[in-house]
Amino acid sequence: MIVRGSSPMTELEKIFLTSAVTICGGLLVYVVGQLLSKFLIEPTHELKKTIGEVRFNLAFYAPIIHTPISRNPERSQEAYEALMKSSCDLLARVNAIPLYSNLSSFSRGFLPSKEAIVESAVHLRRLSTYVHETDSKANDSLDTIAKQVARIEKNLGLELLE
Repeated sequence: MIVRGSSPMTELEKIFLTSAVTICGGLLVYVVGQLLSKFLIEPTHELKKTIGEVRFNLAFYAPIIHTPISRNPERSQEAYEALMKSSCDLLARVNAIPLYSNLSSFSRGFLPSKEAIVESAVHLRRLSTYVHETDSKANDSLDTIAKQVARIEKNLGLELLE
């Protein structure tokens, strides 16, 4: 019986080993990249798009939100639905990102904190309750409405509109 010691690898064995390690490394990089993409990058992008939609809704429905005289039932209902949808979308998107609190603190201002997003969602829901008011109560609410909008803009890092 011949016992073979640790003999050097042949060139063919080196080629196969190098190929196998390269393929395994490439596969690992691909899988990690896909996981990062699906669980962090894409949900974060969706959240940023939702924040953009909040800006759009606050600007597009500004006459309904800030001017009671321009309110009518149809437009008020549209504004109500848009604000409620924005509120729900913010909550859904932020909760879809694993470890969002860590990610937002690591992003150095690129992403608002989870608390700021949740607070903004609450303010959007509150704001939606005012858009159907048309009487003197609506005029009394204008200061509250302006404060709610300003708080949403501050929390989400949106530029103030004039």
